[in-house]
Amino acid sequence: MSKLDRDMDEDMYHETTLLHKRHLTDAVLRVPLKQVKQGRDTVVLPEDATIQAVVVAMREGKTGAVLLAAKGSGKAVGIFTERDLLLRVAGHGWNFLEKKVKEYATPNPHCLTPDHQVGYALNLMTTRGYRHIPLVDAKGKPIGLLSLRDLLVYLTDYVPEDVINLPPEVVVPTERDGG
Repeated sequence: MSKLDRDMDEDMYHETTLLHKRHLTDAVLRVPLKQVKQGRDTVVLPEDATIQAVVVAMREGKTGAVLLAAKGSGKAVGIFTERDLLLRVAGHGWNFLEKKVKEYATPNPHCLTPDHQVGYALNLMTTRGYRHIPLVDAKGKPIGLLSLRDLLVYLTDYVPEDVINLPPEVVVPTERDGG
């Protein structure tokens, strides 16, 4: 650690107001997901929807993912994301009016409830590479769609000055630490 970094760390810990504003405690990660604002309305379509219907719904809803629900029960049975569209569907020359989305969607997605904690959702997104996690009620019916962006906005609210006041260019360190 450079002398400048050490001095900055010491200054930060001596000024308790600065520490309080800049410090993300584990309490932030224990907050239930129902307190995290979702940026978009959740789009839910029947599992037998066509790819065309899903693409239109994604575009109109300005969302990167659509949840699929079982016809009878309404339970979440799949998720189709823009990544699925690019990696599994695009470029094949298929008629999107004929192909069913359930054939290319991720079946039985990992779902959370609004009572799960922010830290758990972050863990799933980080370790499993999820960008979206369906939120379901006690009966397994979709009630929301948590995005990585939603969590980023939530966490940024704790340190807004640090994010808003960043310089527009990359600052290259002049000293080298470590190996």
